Amino acid sequence: MNHRSTRRGPVTRRARARCTTALALLLAPLLTLMAGLAGAALLAPVLTLVATPAHAATLQRGGGDRALPSIDGRVIARAAMQAVRALAGSGAASLLLTPAPFDARLRLPACDQPLEAFVTGDEQIQPQTTVGVRCAGSVRWTIYTSITVESVAPVLTARYALPRDAVLTAADFQLQTRHVPGLRANYPSTAAALEGQRLRRPLSAGEPLSIDALAPAPLIRRGQQVVLVARGAGVEVRAAGIALSDGRASDHIRVQNLSSQRIVEGIVRSDSVVETPL
Repeated sequence: MNHRSTRRGPVTRRARARCTTALALLLAPLLTLMAGLAGAALLAPVLTLVATPAHAATLQRGGGDRALPSIDGRVIARAAMQAVRALAGSGAASLLLTPAPFDARLRLPACDQPLEAFVTGDEQIQPQTTVGVRCAGSVRWTIYTSITVESVAPVLTARYALPRDAVLTAADFQLQTRHVPGLRANYPSTAAALEGQRLRRPLSAGEPLSIDALAPAPLIRRGQQVVLVARGAGVEVRAAGIALSDGRASDHIRVQNLSSQRIVEGIVRSDSVVETPL
């Protein structure tokens, strides 16, 4: 019994080895394809590919089927940049556009129709703008890429560091031509834009001033003496008061009446008047 058992052992091991080898040969192409796709995701994170199932086999990386000619990545980049310039309109002349690197191993079949390109999302140009480029010809595919957007423009730059909530004047800034992220329309270039504005966030020395860094400055400051005006049914009553908080136009603020010492809430109507109900 023991002798027969020892003869079966090697036969079983050889059979298992042959089965393992055959299975490895069958799975090798699938594993190679999966590894290639995983590598692509690491090398080109800004690219997302969408294709119809009928043409999925044409979207291969190096070493695949090359029966169909592949489109040049520079053609896709040009289409994407043209879409950004078209959306920028009159501001296109000042734009500096840099397309994301195109992975040369990505094989897209050439398109027999003019490429269609579109800015995604809310169709707003951002410093990093995502653009879709599609082929709607005999083969159909869509690819998404990123365009870095800068502008060369005269902008107001801070002469020195300015704190948050600083009320701005022309003396705080100088006009300089700079490369700035995004569109030039996002950066004021005249002192008139500073009137009645404060800083929403701190600004460092030499930093360009952007529109999103501005907020309306308060008309009334905390501790300021104001005129309390109460109106109703043809009657107007005025009294002196002290503002207990800052307030912009139409803001509701609390004011202490200096005669009665009562604290009332009113609406800011000007830089010295707060209206309260009678």
